[in-house]
Amino acid sequence: MGARLEYDCAVGTIDQPIVVDAGGRFAAKGSYTPERGGPSRDGSTAVARARYTGRVGGDTMTLTVTLETSKERVGMFTLKRGDDVLLTKCR
Repeated sequence: MGARLEYDCAVGTIDQPIVVDAGGRFAAKGSYTPERGGPSRDGSTAVARARYTGRVGGDTMTLTVTLETSKERVGMFTLKRGDDVLLTKCR
């Protein structure tokens, strides 16, 4: 597995090793699963196939998450190695 991601109201996976090219770019396939606050029913969570693309430079990674079927862009994120993150989970 490449990575496990946690968002405020979702989780995701990158299902293969992240391979960076000479320009620092990468693309990998995985999943994206939205979460909702409050009780949930068994089997009611929809896992979507996702494409993770981005660039690595120094200690910074930019990451764009796009759903494969609908082509909807979930978001673009900037990650910095060693920085603390504050998540507010919607559970």
